Amino acid sequence: MTPQAVLYTCNMKNNDFDIMHPPQLNNDFQLSAIGDSSTEMEWIDGRDGKSTKKDRNVLAIPLGQWKGEEDGKSYHLNPLERSKDWKASLLRKVTVAFAAANLIRHALDCGYSINEIMRLLSLDNFLVHMRVDDSSDLGWEVEGVDVISPELAVKIHSNWISSCSVFGVTADDFTGRNVEATIMSKASHFVRQDSCEGDSDERIACYALGLFLHSFFCGENSQRTAIEGHGRLKHYDDICDSTVDEPCPKKKYFLSQSKDSAPERGHSMKNYSTEDPLTKDHPKSCQQTKSSHHSHYVSTQRSSYVSISASDSSAMQAIDEPIDSHFTPLLEVGYPSSLSQLVINLLDCRSDRVLSDECYQNIEEVINDLNILLQAPGRFLFDQYQLSSGYQRLVVNKDKLYGREAEAALLTDTFCRVALTGNSEAVCISGYSGCGKSHLVQSIFESVDAAGGYLVVQKFDETSTQSPISAILSALNELCGLIIEKHSQDELRELYKVIEGGANLTLLSRVLPNINRMNSSDGVVPLDSFNHVVSSGLNFHMLVFAIMRLMRFISSRSHPVMIFLDDLQWADTASLDLVHSILSDLKGSNCVFFVGCYRDQDVKQGHFVFEFINSLLAHEVPCTELHIDGLSKDDLNQMLSDALCVIPRLCKSLSTIVYHKTRGSPFFSLEILNSLINRGIVIYSLRERRWIWDVDQIQAEDITDNVLQMITDKMTLLDDDDQIALKVAACFGIKINESFVRELSRTTLFIDLQFNLDKAAENGFMERVHSGYQFVHDKVREAAYMLIDSKDEYHFNVGMSLYSTLAHHKEGHAIPATAVLAQINHCIPSLLPCRKLQSQIAELNYEESLKSLERSDFTSAYLYIKAAVSMLPEDTWATNYYQSNKYFFQFAKAAYPSGRILEAKDSLNEIIENERGIEDTFQSYILLTKILLLACNDLSQAFDSCHKLLQMLGEDVPSADKAKDALTSQVSKAKTLLEDSELLHGKQIQTAGWRSLAVMQAYDQLVTITYMSHPDVMPYYAGRWAQYALINKVTCRYTPKCIVSLAAVLCRDLSQDARIGYKYGKLALIALDYSYVDDAASVLLSFYGFVGDLFEPIQACVDMLRRGYEMAMQAGNLSVAAFHKIFVLARCAKTGMNLLDLKSEIDVELSLSAHRAQTFMAMRLRCYRETIQTLIGDKSTGHSAHFGDEDLASKPSLIETQCLDEMMCSVYLGKPERIHLFSKLYLESSPKQRRNSIPQRSIYIAFYFGLSVAALYRIEQDPLELTKLDDSISIVAKAAKFSEWNFKNKVALLKAELASVEEDADEAEDQYDVAITAARSSKFIHEEGLACELAGFHCKNHGKVTKALNLFREAERCYQAWGSKVKANQMVCVIQSLSAGR
Repeated sequence: MTPQAVLYTCNMKNNDFDIMHPPQLNNDFQLSAIGDSSTEMEWIDGRDGKSTKKDRNVLAIPLGQWKGEEDGKSYHLNPLERSKDWKASLLRKVTVAFAAANLIRHALDCGYSINEIMRLLSLDNFLVHMRVDDSSDLGWEVEGVDVISPELAVKIHSNWISSCSVFGVTADDFTGRNVEATIMSKASHFVRQDSCEGDSDERIACYALGLFLHSFFCGENSQRTAIEGHGRLKHYDDICDSTVDEPCPKKKYFLSQSKDSAPERGHSMKNYSTEDPLTKDHPKSCQQTKSSHHSHYVSTQRSSYVSISASDSSAMQAIDEPIDSHFTPLLEVGYPSSLSQLVINLLDCRSDRVLSDECYQNIEEVINDLNILLQAPGRFLFDQYQLSSGYQRLVVNKDKLYGREAEAALLTDTFCRVALTGNSEAVCISGYSGCGKSHLVQSIFESVDAAGGYLVVQKFDETSTQSPISAILSALNELCGLIIEKHSQDELRELYKVIEGGANLTLLSRVLPNINRMNSSDGVVPLDSFNHVVSSGLNFHMLVFAIMRLMRFISSRSHPVMIFLDDLQWADTASLDLVHSILSDLKGSNCVFFVGCYRDQDVKQGHFVFEFINSLLAHEVPCTELHIDGLSKDDLNQMLSDALCVIPRLCKSLSTIVYHKTRGSPFFSLEILNSLINRGIVIYSLRERRWIWDVDQIQAEDITDNVLQMITDKMTLLDDDDQIALKVAACFGIKINESFVRELSRTTLFIDLQFNLDKAAENGFMERVHSGYQFVHDKVREAAYMLIDSKDEYHFNVGMSLYSTLAHHKEGHAIPATAVLAQINHCIPSLLPCRKLQSQIAELNYEESLKSLERSDFTSAYLYIKAAVSMLPEDTWATNYYQSNKYFFQFAKAAYPSGRILEAKDSLNEIIENERGIEDTFQSYILLTKILLLACNDLSQAFDSCHKLLQMLGEDVPSADKAKDALTSQVSKAKTLLEDSELLHGKQIQTAGWRSLAVMQAYDQLVTITYMSHPDVMPYYAGRWAQYALINKVTCRYTPKCIVSLAAVLCRDLSQDARIGYKYGKLALIALDYSYVDDAASVLLSFYGFVGDLFEPIQACVDMLRRGYEMAMQAGNLSVAAFHKIFVLARCAKTGMNLLDLKSEIDVELSLSAHRAQTFMAMRLRCYRETIQTLIGDKSTGHSAHFGDEDLASKPSLIETQCLDEMMCSVYLGKPERIHLFSKLYLESSPKQRRNSIPQRSIYIAFYFGLSVAALYRIEQDPLELTKLDDSISIVAKAAKFSEWNFKNKVALLKAELASVEEDADEAEDQYDVAITAARSSKFIHEEGLACELAGFHCKNHGKVTKALNLFREAERCYQAWGSKVKANQMVCVIQSLSAGR
């Protein structure tokens, strides 16, 4: 039916804005009754007849009439079948109750008396504003509530919060709302009779509100007898008959009919007025209001309340007089339990004696509870039905974050900062197990997704059967799948092309198969195990470099990547190294937000998690450390309240006990609560339709504070088969793969495993995930593992069960061998029953060791092969020679990179001692030499070992001492053979056999060793190597390296032999097989580091060296990559690269070298960095403490680098005397060190030395110095014949300086012009600036001030572009001084 509505119009001002509310009627107002909701509704001012407000869709309906219509709707249904209309009506009623409570609070705040408050609480005294259009959601049509007399109005604002989902099902279409009430009336409009003071008046007001709400929800018809006279509070043990299985709640008090049942009271009672405000004796003011409005609407309900005299309103005490009947609980007439309890607790406020622990203390508590009912009606308002005690369970709100708002905001802010700046950052979160670390991070996942970000999530496991980095690779593969899902096919093809052009796509496609799906329409491919996709040739450093490049392409500001790794305390170092490499990549090259969580009680000082964090900070990657503890009491109370669907106020008694047991641990708290439910201490009352408990009984219980013990005790109550399922799952870690379950279920020992795991999921111990079963928490897995008595034997039995299935169908088997061995290797070889089985398991370990070593999982490789070796018999060399040789060599290969140097050497020496031929031990000699060279730094033994190997291969190689005598002749022979050979002209004469390859590899190693240990005779061995290849016409992977090594030797003296070396070095590059990435990187280093930039533009050489660096990183050869980077940075300084950019690149590489423990590279980089800082102007002096004379003497390998850098700084900063100092140090260095010098260094040293000679001559006028300048010109001029691009400007500048000091002004100016033009043409901005500066001083000295000023200004421009603030400032001062003196 269409509601009849009455609307009033009145203009009032409140806080400077117009308000609407219905006033008392008088002669100034007309009443406009609107009978149809579609009719336009107006509030009309009777004084001028004009409308002041209009709203077609809002009705103002008397509360009594409105309630009658709401009650008339069909809601008398079975509680389990409540209709949507009933729920909507209930929400509207609770909204009105919320508004009424706010009005009472406002009245109390304004000082109104209890009598005034009691008088306004009548259904006939209220109007409800309803919106009736289709724009409002169900149940949220109430827009406001007005009190007619006195004039009060409240406007209701609501906004959507979240879906009300309980038991995983959304409660119809009803969503929670955050409801706010705004009072729209001025306090000064009311006439105050007396004041309201003290807590007792608050409770009186609560009691009055309870009477009003009871009448509002139930009406007089719901009372057993009409209330007459005064009320009396009575005590009942319960609302209705108790059941045996439910504990009695704390004492409740309700209005009762019986006087005899009243409890004894030890204090006097005050009598209150017996007038019923709705009878003829009602106070006058209220009578007038009622009579004034009665003709315009009919109230269907009458409110019962108690009127209190002014003299008795200061406090409220119990009343002796009985009443004729008690109020019917709302629960009995179909209202929800929570609403019924709210009204009961209000009625408990009748006396100032505290009669119930749950009674309200003030109106604010009531408003909060009503707001909670409206915020989450699906959880707190509508009853939650538990069908039987066997199915009682908590309604845990897994999506809600409790008490971590500040921490969540920090994570969100950090992610936003990463997205805005494009710079990677990290957050590491610590805390004890179960404190909610993971849930905190998960709370921002939706924000990351909404911002267009990609999410990588992985959890490490203490007993994981997967290999290191497999977890990260699996997550990255899922990341590629996520990208496929979020982008169109055209976008994916474009991204694929970018990745293909800049990353090692062949390698990436092997480990991340979803990458290939970017270029096809196939679906994504899950990567269950890294072991299934790894093939031979994979190296960890190759993989790291490839993934770093990949992350540069797929992460950006528009699509930042978040990497979340949980339980870092169980992470492997390889995974953290991979993450570290991604985060510490060039600043701005990728956009990654990393979050890691770890248990602080499981990590001690020195743990690699702390090393990971410190390393990130050292690499200038912002890393925030965040520690969280348990929840606060209030937050824990809120969580338990949500789980029990009981409003927080009623849950405090229980949550307080739980808090003291758990320190606020969310997981432990829920476990305790579940334990109390299982023990029948906390039960769901079907009578009260809510969870109930007895606090005294809970406090009397012996509840352990050990969560593991609690869960274990719970598991011991399960059947044996159920416990076996949990034990088996615990052997595999936090998660057991579905394929493992399927295979184990085929065995007789675990035939019911899958069924029992399903039962474990039903019991809440595990949960089904897309690829198997997972424990709900780490602690549950730990508890299950504690059930196992003989753990090693249990692991062994599980492993042998898996192995029995593996043996039957090994090819294409779903179970990786690593999973089998992870179980079996717990107890071998003691439990293996026979020698044949031992041999099979040993071979399986050997194969997995090979695979692990290929992917640089050195620790796993070592453990696998160690297990295999342990199964060899004592007489293994006599009975199993080849197998022993194979196992011991693999053991050395795995032990060496994992840091077990002594074990590796012992294993290799045992192979050599038992050798039967060089073919069996050749690789052992090679590896032993490598260990002696790189790990032990024993150059002498390394040389002896390699020399012995070559002799065993039939090469009569002289010792280092004898090689000196034949040095020149050997190089000459090799050069002649090289010129006559057709080896590099595309004519392969002979395919290399095993012995030829062995000799070439041994020479390769020998040349490397002598370069470091005997650099003066290195050319001999390089010549001998080339001679062997050319005479025997050996063409193999080592041939290009051999020829390039000889080319580098030929270029040392800047003679005509250098052209021959360059020619054949270029041919070697053409013949280079780039499929051998490691060899190709070494060849590029040798050629462009020692030969190329004598003939080719230095910028082009830098580009090729950068390419070589990437190839070395792809090959995983960090040593070669480090040398490439050293050469790149040294030559970048010579090209005139912007100093600030160069410094940034050096800083990155310096951090990486520290992380990789590359000491030699770090020393070089520190030299470069000091030079760059000085040239920029960051240092006040022209040198650093790193450059002391003692340091130079103690580090001969750095002499040339440090001398060259210092000489460069001294030239630009005008300190020629320092150049002489470092020239002397260089000349006094070891001759063999200088003979092994890179030729380019000697050229640049000569260049800077010549400039310093000219500068000193201007001071000292020593003619002998000019001869030194001629020598410098001669050296640089030789280089200029090979490459004018690189050296023409330098020769011209030296000649200009010589002409200038010899007073040949015209020649000097011509040569300065040539130097400036050549430097500009070659893009040497720094040397162009230097030439302009020196030319400017020359012109200044010869009185050409104008030209000098122009040259100085040009020099300033060049220095600014170079990034040298100190030089630019010097030029500014010179210009100002010269201009001032004109």
